[in-house]
Amino acid sequence: MMHRYGMIVCCLVFFLNGMVSMVNGEEESKGAGFVKLDMEGRELLPDAEQWAMVRDRATGLIWEVKTTDGSIHDRERTFSWEGARETFLAELNTGSFGGFSDWRLPTTDELRTIMVKGAEPYINQDFFPNTAATGYLSWRKCGSGEIFDERVKFGKIRNSKKDRRVRAVRSSRE
Repeated sequence: MMHRYGMIVCCLVFFLNGMVSMVNGEEESKGAGFVKLDMEGRELLPDAEQWAMVRDRATGLIWEVKTTDGSIHDRERTFSWEGARETFLAELNTGSFGGFSDWRLPTTDELRTIMVKGAEPYINQDFFPNTAATGYLSWRKCGSGEIFDERVKFGKIRNSKKDRRVRAVRSSRE
């Protein structure tokens, strides 16, 4: 009889532990790994209503947040490969956006780290609002050392090589 109760208690503990893991997993998927940052790169509370950047605790990357204010950060701004580097990144770095002057285009693998499954756009809207459901410019280096521009799709809206959206990134570990 005691063996049966021990088994029931063990199963109950296992079940409850699994339930806690599910809740924690949901918290993780809601963005527990992200930190909102202000215009100077300082941490904000998770419920802050305005922020300019997001730091990903898992990768150490800091991402620019898109806006709808007509600025260089506006979600409707599009760039070619050259324009992204010569206009977009140049403006961020010259103006020391967030207090930093080392903003760059993300690699394809880096940009994919902020994608999530679900409804379009495929990104956590609690931390990355104003993301268009389309392709964002990224790059990859091939074995010969040549750089190729690529895109990561955050939705099904098609765009051309001349009009890709761009999200700047920098490493907080540099």
